[in-house]
Amino acid sequence: MINLDVFSDLICPWCYIGGRRLQKAVDIVEERTGQEFRIRHHAFELNPEMPTAGMDRRTYRSGKFGSWERSRQLDAGTVPAGRDEGIVFDYEAVTRTPNTRAGHRLIALAEREAQSGAAMADRLLVAYFSEGQDVGDVAVLARIGKEMGLGDDVATQLADPALETAVAEDEQLAEYLGLRGVPLLIVGDKAINGAVGTDALVEILQRQVTEVPEGAVCEDGVCSL
Repeated sequence: MINLDVFSDLICPWCYIGGRRLQKAVDIVEERTGQEFRIRHHAFELNPEMPTAGMDRRTYRSGKFGSWERSRQLDAGTVPAGRDEGIVFDYEAVTRTPNTRAGHRLIALAEREAQSGAAMADRLLVAYFSEGQDVGDVAVLARIGKEMGLGDDVATQLADPALETAVAEDEQLAEYLGLRGVPLLIVGDKAINGAVGTDALVEILQRQVTEVPEGAVCEDGVCSL
């Protein structure tokens, strides 16, 4: 098993695109080589000072980018790239920019309970960008968590201090790495910024497979004979 560590945020369209490209590359390389990969998501907040209830998206984006028109131009730039990955961006449906910390706790919960953090991250990106859901709302997160098989008490589980610790540790690691933007993929000793194309990712992953000696055991990102 080779670990792939991904730092991303739930309001980052390129994280959505990059995640789909990475999963596609993983599927290709696993089929070709028989090597298994595990995608591990790490929390990163693009807006750590965002109010817990979030903000009106138009107000927030207009202030951040200087105008609503500029925000719309940036949104439009993601649409063709998303279409190639089977993503439908419905920006008209997205009315709020959420605080994403609770969403990161849900990803951590999914990873802890079912090693399904990657699937949960993708589901939350779909919910936000394609369905216009407020992924900062605990009630919305609880419903999605139940839908993804985490049971009826997701809202209660999200208050577990251990999940907050997991998110905080991710963000401390991001700070240590000097991370200022996402997505970031760490493969072995390589860090790859941005939503890299599928073909390039296939090449990177295949190279990683060939660099692991036959018979090596890989755990927590470290391979040993």
